[in-house]
Amino acid sequence: MRAFLFVLSCLLTVPFAAAQKLPAKNFLRGGLAPAKIEKNILLNLRYIPPASLAAQSAFQTAKTAVVKPPVRNEQEVADFSPLQRTIARQTLGGLQAPAETTSLAQTEKHIRASLVEVVGRASGDLMGSGFVVQSRSGRLYAVVSYHVVGRKGNTVAVRTYPEKGAPVVYNGLIVNAAGSFGINAPDAAIIALPQEAQAYVRPLTIAPSLPEKGSELVVWGSPYACEGFARIDELKVTLAQGIKMVMDSPDVSEEFNGLCGSPVLNAQGQVAGIYSGHDPEQGQVFAVNARQALEWLLESYEQGKLPAPLTYKVYGRDVLQIQAEETIGWVYHFDQGGTLLHKVYLPKYNGRFDPEHAEWLFPDVQHGDFLEFEIVKHRFVDRTVSVGIS
Repeated sequence: MRAFLFVLSCLLTVPFAAAQKLPAKNFLRGGLAPAKIEKNILLNLRYIPPASLAAQSAFQTAKTAVVKPPVRNEQEVADFSPLQRTIARQTLGGLQAPAETTSLAQTEKHIRASLVEVVGRASGDLMGSGFVVQSRSGRLYAVVSYHVVGRKGNTVAVRTYPEKGAPVVYNGLIVNAAGSFGINAPDAAIIALPQEAQAYVRPLTIAPSLPEKGSELVVWGSPYACEGFARIDELKVTLAQGIKMVMDSPDVSEEFNGLCGSPVLNAQGQVAGIYSGHDPEQGQVFAVNARQALEWLLESYEQGKLPAPLTYKVYGRDVLQIQAEETIGWVYHFDQGGTLLHKVYLPKYNGRFDPEHAEWLFPDVQHGDFLEFEIVKHRFVDRTVSVGIS
């Protein structure tokens, strides 16, 4: 079994006398595949039941979003349909204790309705991947990468996928809260979905903790290289600490471009991470700690507050705070005489790092040395902070 499997490869070959080819997007994306090909498609996919072969539905027309007020109490949940009640109680935080998680296979049976894409408002071109979650209040959100959609208040288009029928495009949605850039930062953003999406999307459950080293994870998303959703497996966790996860992949390449924002799923079908980038030379894939990033963004937004500043520490001492949409860029290590010894570009640093232990960047730091942090906001250096090591 290939580790890197494009579940929706650009063409699927049907094994009968006159071989026919079918664009894979017609399968999960609700197209009009010939009925006689349906059975053969199943032989090429894992876990996914056949999509509807019915005609295009009324969902085909793009719609303007109207966001439903958050669900505040159990009575409002009781007014939902049975499916909506189940979803409301099994999502991030939940109104009640989450139901027992089944398996990755169960999650993947309905994965189409859990995924979203960020697309160009005018062109419709794919910009990035994402997925659906539901907050404690019951409100639905698309989770995407901060570096794809940018700052809070930006206007974007999001394409969602019912399990059956054509995709639903919501144009003019607003980025409600945004994180920071880089693989060592909460590179995530949330976008509230319209009320009507309750009828067909399936929010994913967020893992309660980071995966153990050696765990194998799976990514579902929309790479630029293929017209369809892709499943990437055999991602082995080598580091999971703080906000960052690092995974080894035997097949990582530039064909992974477009996956940023995709859910990284564990064996229980829960979202452990949010895909944030990859390094083909090192054979590595990176992801953001999903629970830490989303709780940080969602709790503050739904309370009408700005996300709390992120605190960075050196040897247990608070040394600096950065706000949402700020990023630490270069970090410099100087000796007490002012000579530059080392420097690290934090947004791409793939080594061990935790904001609670910024000293890990420079294991040979000595008493009397000092560190200098560049704080970047919207791609420009906003300020620098110098920290003496005492």
